[in-house]
Amino acid sequence: MAGLPILGVEATGVGTQAVLVQDGEVVSRFTEGPMNVLLDPSAFDRLAHLIKESGASAAGLGLAGLHSKREASLLEMQLRAKTGVAAVVADDTEVAQLGAFNGAPGIVVIAHTGSNSFGRDGGGRAARAGGFGHVIGDEGSHYWIGSQALRSAVKSNDGRGQKSLALEQAITSAYGTDLETIMMRVTEQAADPGVISRLAKTVMNLEDPIMKEILDEATDDLVAHVTAIRGQLGHLPVAMYGSIFQHPYIRARFVNATNAVDAVSTPVFGAVILASRPTAGRDMGFKAS
Repeated sequence: MAGLPILGVEATGVGTQAVLVQDGEVVSRFTEGPMNVLLDPSAFDRLAHLIKESGASAAGLGLAGLHSKREASLLEMQLRAKTGVAAVVADDTEVAQLGAFNGAPGIVVIAHTGSNSFGRDGGGRAARAGGFGHVIGDEGSHYWIGSQALRSAVKSNDGRGQKSLALEQAITSAYGTDLETIMMRVTEQAADPGVISRLAKTVMNLEDPIMKEILDEATDDLVAHVTAIRGQLGHLPVAMYGSIFQHPYIRARFVNATNAVDAVSTPVFGAVILASRPTAGRDMGFKAS
């Protein structure tokens, strides 16, 4: 007898990926735009439509922006009522950890536009570190690296910091205008981390002592995620996920400090695992109720 089709979804502010799996085989894949169900009133209905149209009997969802088990439980109840499908809701870091270790214990450190981490031990205990957003957090991410590079370039330009003509020129070339105009643009679009995070790929490969210091600090911040979670859950294995770890220097330093390996699979497959397991009483790692 064939198994039931299960949908795995990862929905973030960057975009939405979904995969329908039956008997261990991928039946369909779906790609949608950003879906933040907590900020965008239309996102809930779009997500419910995706679940219903997929033909799934169960769905696991990793939704960016969740901050408590209460939020997750409420969304589960609403999605089940709307779709008639057995939906299980987590945030995007929890499904990333499930995918990274194929459901086994471990810590995943996620670093691309932002940064975050999630760990689970063999007894089911969960813990989190980071994930506070670009305004006060996201250390070690593309956003953080880009913002630090901008700060250093401005200080270099007006004489308050170490001089780096190469960094100044790289940034003005990337934006196609002078530093003063760049800073005005960044301030006006402060709510959009992409304005700064896209700069990281330009400056990360500069042979520049200031950038080396920034990359060192970025790596140290990502290692601190691991230290924090191991302090709560014990010495678990570590997986790395996200485009930051494609940078050879950061990758080498991070692996040397943590013995990290690449994630086994992506968060959408972690979401499939989420929907396939009993979830009653599971620890989601949130400190908020």
